[in-house]
Amino acid sequence: MNSVATNAIKNGIRSTRVSISGFPWPSAVILYSISWFWPLLRPNTLYWDDWAFIWAQPKNYLNEIFVDTGLPPWRALLDKQLISVGYWTLQSLTFLMFFTAGIYLYSILQKIKCLTFEQTQFITLIFLIIPINHSRVALVLFGYTTSYFLFFLAWCLLIRLRSYLFVCSLVFFFWSFMTHSFLFFYILPVAHFVRLNFANTSLVLLNRILILKTTILLALPFAYYALRSKFWYPTPEWEGYHRFKIDGALKVLPLLIIGTLIIGIFWVFVRRKISKIQGLKTVLVGWLIFAWGLFPYFANGRIPDYASIFAVRSDWGGRHIMLTPLGAAIIIAGGGEITSNSLKRRLKTILLAVFVAFNIFCGTQIYLDSLKKEKLTELFAKAGEAGEFKPSSQIIFVDETKKFNSRFSTYRDPELRAILAISDVNAQVITGKVECSSDQGDLEVKLESNKTYLSAILTRDLGLTLEISACSP
Repeated sequence: MNSVATNAIKNGIRSTRVSISGFPWPSAVILYSISWFWPLLRPNTLYWDDWAFIWAQPKNYLNEIFVDTGLPPWRALLDKQLISVGYWTLQSLTFLMFFTAGIYLYSILQKIKCLTFEQTQFITLIFLIIPINHSRVALVLFGYTTSYFLFFLAWCLLIRLRSYLFVCSLVFFFWSFMTHSFLFFYILPVAHFVRLNFANTSLVLLNRILILKTTILLALPFAYYALRSKFWYPTPEWEGYHRFKIDGALKVLPLLIIGTLIIGIFWVFVRRKISKIQGLKTVLVGWLIFAWGLFPYFANGRIPDYASIFAVRSDWGGRHIMLTPLGAAIIIAGGGEITSNSLKRRLKTILLAVFVAFNIFCGTQIYLDSLKKEKLTELFAKAGEAGEFKPSSQIIFVDETKKFNSRFSTYRDPELRAILAISDVNAQVITGKVECSSDQGDLEVKLESNKTYLSAILTRDLGLTLEISACSP
């Protein structure tokens, strides 16, 4: 029995080594680290809804909120344990888990015969560093990170074509469904599994094993939905949170049609060049995957328009395009095959440099945002000591320093209230959602800075000041 277990472990290790053989370790580690290590410089910072659902809340509060929204009871079980150790644990794991998802993807791509070794490496690099979903720094979104990690792990195990790994993959897929958009994205690994098995399985095994496994795979999301409808359906105030909207779903059609038409036009012009045709096929597949990754968020109304997909000032909307890196990476890799060989390497280098540069910009924003919250707390405390705030004050907060906020985000009211509380300042209300007028509030607090962005990065001095004045009638 021990020898059987030992052999299984040895075979597993050997299989793992083969599956990640050729992974671009130096470039992947360096480019990924430069792009995404910035939150680790101040890993105990809270962002966005962290202030509403984590700060000063009981240990079980976060999971209770998620269950109320219609998410499974295990949605934040891991989160709350890690939070009790320290916020830094979630930031550190987020950094590691997104990178590990890239390793899983590399192993998955090796099972796709039409991709060359060079394409597999390049898709993996783009997947790791493409500047998408900087919202991952918010601790309340750690469940998204967990689902992302588990989904690609499950996909990687599924295509190893071993029965005991198949069972493990089912468990991990089911766990990843706690982020409901993966219920749609799940069609990709299922299609991959069926393609591999139909190509490599005899008719005898096809009848006995493959059909059973495929049936189980297809039934899995429906089983999740049935259990959700019975045991963790949302409370009335959260019923619209996961609602499917036909008008939103239809917004994906123009993306598919226009993209396909553009690719088709190129196809006509290069139809005699086999290598370019293959590149266009890759682009088309990538475009379909890209659009499909957006579908659940359009269908739910979380992405209101096409501009939101590419917006630099995305606030915390990056979480709504979290499934697009795979499709985008395949599009870019296919596009590289269309260009001439003399330009291909140069374009790849330029593209990677641009992505890393943008990630550095967004990462430094996250870092400055952390410093800004600390400084804002000090400014509120000084103003409170000077008697500029009263318990009856209704404060309208105006932030003119959004260049220091993560993806130019807006501070939410729970965050502002928490910063006031940390500053030991009493006020009746504080909000940044309305303009200062006598019927909205009585005190305008304007946050300003005399520093440029580059100066703030180099000196760690944001030059923040508060301008406090009465609201006009």
